[in-house]
Amino acid sequence: MQKIETYVMSHNIEKLLPYVMRHYSQFSKVILTENNSTDNTIKLGHLLGAEIWIYEVPDEINQFRLLEIKENCWKESRADWVIVVDADEFVYHPDLVGVLERTKATVIHPTFHNMFSEVFPTTEGQIYDEVTMGMDGDFWLSKMNVFRPHEVTKMNWAIGCHYAYPEGNVIIDKDSGIKTLHMRFLSRKWVIDHHKYQASRLDKECANKGYGVQFTWTEEETNKYFDDNLPKLKKII
Repeated sequence: MQKIETYVMSHNIEKLLPYVMRHYSQFSKVILTENNSTDNTIKLGHLLGAEIWIYEVPDEINQFRLLEIKENCWKESRADWVIVVDADEFVYHPDLVGVLERTKATVIHPTFHNMFSEVFPTTEGQIYDEVTMGMDGDFWLSKMNVFRPHEVTKMNWAIGCHYAYPEGNVIIDKDSGIKTLHMRFLSRKWVIDHHKYQASRLDKECANKGYGVQFTWTEEETNKYFDDNLPKLKKII
């Protein structure tokens, strides 16, 4: 049995956290890399069995600082595999552990899918039991977020982690069948409220560079994004 650890970027993820834990705790230890949550994330994380690592950082979205956390949180891991994700990213395969046991690769490059729902999920099961429709992301959107920590020495992610230049014994598998389900568009209200909150936390330097520009969408732009893309959706799960 493969030993897997999942590192989840954590800030005010109370609403998504039960889904995160139901999914990842099926096959891995879950570590929340926690920074400045003001909701019930930390208490709920403990109750659901997550390990909490507190990062004392300014209460703002600074992509450089978040990237540093992602680049280093897994470095002492003794697991066979690590998964490093944002809280809305669900690495999925119906036989995920089996795929990781069989592969000769040291880095998995999953396909990437933006998932959509007109209502925030209420299922008591897995989030993808209810949110099954989405879009194929452009390949550049896909993140190398599953890898062997004793083979890879650095991931060298770019801002946003959509590009990576791993070092070490790097054997990349782009055809594993593993998917990253990006549970990003979980109702219009969820997106509008999330954008408004995150826009208030954008670091000025990052905002000036255009990082996090999606958080500045107006309500009209968000609705148009839904209206434009809902007809294009296909069944992903």
